Amino acid sequence: MSGASWDRVARAMARAYHLDPVMAEHKRRVHLALLRRWCPLPRGARVLKTDLFEEALGGDEVLLSWPSSDEGARAYGIDISGEVCARARERIQQGRAEARVALADAGRLPFRDASLDFVFSCSTLDHFETRGEILRGLHEAARALKPGGSLLLTLDNPRALFYPLARLLERKGKIAFPLGETIPPQEIAEVLRECGLDVVARRGIYHVPRVVFTGGLRVLRALRLGFLSGGLLRFLALLEKGQGRRGEFRTAWYTAVLARRPV
Repeated sequence: MSGASWDRVARAMARAYHLDPVMAEHKRRVHLALLRRWCPLPRGARVLKTDLFEEALGGDEVLLSWPSSDEGARAYGIDISGEVCARARERIQQGRAEARVALADAGRLPFRDASLDFVFSCSTLDHFETRGEILRGLHEAARALKPGGSLLLTLDNPRALFYPLARLLERKGKIAFPLGETIPPQEIAEVLRECGLDVVARRGIYHVPRVVFTGGLRVLRALRLGFLSGGLLRFLALLEKGQGRRGEFRTAWYTAVLARRPV
């Protein structure tokens, strides 16, 4: 999709975000926990998030909370949509976070070779139309990383039980943006090696039947039972205990991979 197409999506999402607030908050917590567990940052690290959709529009943002101010990191966020960049910049400033925002394409990063310590590609590349475009984005991330630098990549997991239902809803026009191409979890390590990166860890995350839970949450809100949200968040956290267990990719919406550029 072009930047203009994502501009239109952003304007629509500003009226009604695609994730229920409970689902968005759970997703935010899952990603922050993963970043803090897998990705301790050296002081003064240069870090990049490869899109700003969440920071612009949703409760699942991370750059308002990560990196923490005491890490002294220099955080950057890019997006292909000018609308998304503008909304993200305003929200980041209001939250007094330090991230710098730029209009750019994840397939052509505006960073010099070996200039970043860490890249967080949070379900960015799985909105590209072809596998070749995903590979271009991965090669760009590898190029921009310093030797020893890390990439945390998340992609939609096509092995998830509810993924075919999401695809069906997309074809029927019930999803406001394309899901795009993705890579099955069993193939990701080989693809990253082709891009010059070594895989350090792999997990299935966000163990939530999104479509079913979203429908259920709408019913609760219609019945004015929104006060149950806190209990639901605790229940969703329990579902994440499936990380690392046999069969995790049958219930995980995302495949998360930590990869490193060799020294």
